[in-house]
Amino acid sequence: MDIELRTICFVRHAKSNWDDPMLEDINRPLSERGEHDAPAMATRLKEMNIIPDLIVTSPAKRARGTAKKFRKVFGLSKSEFITDLSLYDATPDDVVAVVQHLDSTKRSVFVFGHNPTFTFLANRFPGVRIDNVPTCGVLHVKTMVPTWDQWNPEISTFIGFYYPKQYA
Repeated sequence: MDIELRTICFVRHAKSNWDDPMLEDINRPLSERGEHDAPAMATRLKEMNIIPDLIVTSPAKRARGTAKKFRKVFGLSKSEFITDLSLYDATPDDVVAVVQHLDSTKRSVFVFGHNPTFTFLANRFPGVRIDNVPTCGVLHVKTMVPTWDQWNPEISTFIGFYYPKQYA
């Protein structure tokens, strides 16, 4: 199998709503700011021609809500949208395992999840030092592997780090 250029964007969910302190963490929805930031960031990425052919998201309501807003901006079908239970309360190694199990016919993937996991993951890319991935922050990496099962952060090239306040 030929080595191919592949793209991954790790997207931290947009700002969540904390109005109901009794609400279970996994059920916390997006806040008004999150509802605005998610499609705005998706639009920025689309303008930069960073376009997924698959979205994989944590089952948390705020992550799924963010991912759905991105799916709408990119015009992806529901079949190009996967919820993966292991992305909720995940470690960086769990996220790596999710990527390694992706369909290798998909060459550009967006993975939606949480902090501190994505900040810890960001710092596994060569030459990267990020103190915090803010809400709706995007880590953009590229890699050259024939299949996703051969992917890991250490062999990836960090392309960019984008977040809403850069564009405010």
